[in-house]
Amino acid sequence: MCKSKVLQQLEVVTVNKGKENEITKYAKENDIIIHKWSPEINVSKFHIGIVVSFGHLIPFNIINSFPLGMLNVHASLLPRWRGAAPIVYTLMNGDLKTGITIMKIMPNKFDIGDIVLQKQIDISEHETLPELYAKLAKLGANLLENVFEDLPQLLQSAKSQNKTNITYAPKVTSKLALINWNEMSAKNIYDLQRALLGLYPLTTIFQDTTIKLCDIKKIEESIPTKLKEEMPGVIIYDKKSKILIVKCKGESCISVKKVIIKGRAPMYAEDFNNGFLLGRNKTKEFFS
Repeated sequence: MCKSKVLQQLEVVTVNKGKENEITKYAKENDIIIHKWSPEINVSKFHIGIVVSFGHLIPFNIINSFPLGMLNVHASLLPRWRGAAPIVYTLMNGDLKTGITIMKIMPNKFDIGDIVLQKQIDISEHETLPELYAKLAKLGANLLENVFEDLPQLLQSAKSQNKTNITYAPKVTSKLALINWNEMSAKNIYDLQRALLGLYPLTTIFQDTTIKLCDIKKIEESIPTKLKEEMPGVIIYDKKSKILIVKCKGESCISVKKVIIKGRAPMYAEDFNNGFLLGRNKTKEFFS
């Protein structure tokens, strides 16, 4: 929270789609006035508007109704990963750095405004979406407090975004979770799992059925000899480790500990092997 000498008046605008979100819960617990989108607010008692993970374009008349305009707290190092899901795309693409950008909001445009303040942090190779989300949430709150404490100067010194190296992070759907074995290395697949943890499990096609793969890890040692000449998607069962090993693009493999098939209870790799891989007429089984 900002210091009381800085924050004197606060009201919240949120979009509540069916169930109460965390912002609404917090506002109710702390007796903060809540408005539904689009709001009808007497803005004469406010200096500035703040937007975080809102997902709606802000029209010109609302931005201009605040004497100091509006700011957005965005979870990436803009102009990298403009859009709705910057943290997901950061992890999915194996980025080693990310951060928070606080920028001015432009009317009817997403994530193109001048940068007021930006801070970078490192990402560990095993960091997941919930972990990075929590870390960036804390960083964003602290950085916003810093902005409030030196607001006029920071607004005046804001700089336009670099016109090069722009990337986009569109809204995430379950389609993103489908593995393409021919195009994705073990690292690509592992990074995708990190990026979608808590949203969607990774999926693949097995015998014309979409199945979910859980607890995926990269095989760090050399690729098993029996898979060296195989096509991506080939599955073998490792009896010693009780895991499925799947060939990926290039000289790489992943391990899978658990599989979920629609209409069945989740099954460990050993059970999947016994039920679907052993005793088949074909010599090979594939995920596709």
